Amino acid sequence: MKNLFCKKLAACLWMKPSPSPSLALPLLHMKSQQVPTGEQCSKRRDHDDSTLSSPTTENESMKDLLKKILEALETQNHNEEEQRRVDDQEDEMKKDWMLAAAVLDRICAIAFTIVFTVGTLTTFIMFTNHP
Repeated sequence: MKNLFCKKLAACLWMKPSPSPSLALPLLHMKSQQVPTGEQCSKRRDHDDSTLSSPTTENESMKDLLKKILEALETQNHNEEEQRRVDDQEDEMKKDWMLAAAVLDRICAIAFTIVFTVGTLTTFIMFTNHP
């Protein structure tokens, strides 16, 4: 049914389908960023090694916290990409239905024009032929 309305009848009635959202707006895939953990976060060039002597449990808790933050960001990124994909599919479906409605509207307009013209001509001929 979709193929009939959106492709064949639309082509016959000189109607162009609108571009699909997947072609118009390509999805931007975000690369996951590396978050420095552990010693990479705590090392500073302006301090010497004697000031960096912190307990290993604090470093481990920082690593765990950073891992949890990274996981939360990755989950949020995944959810946003999934929502964009669903929205694009819904937009494409809406555009297909709008094209099908436009095709049906054009068919009805053509049928109405034909019926109106034939009815008018028939009425005109009937009144001009009778004395």
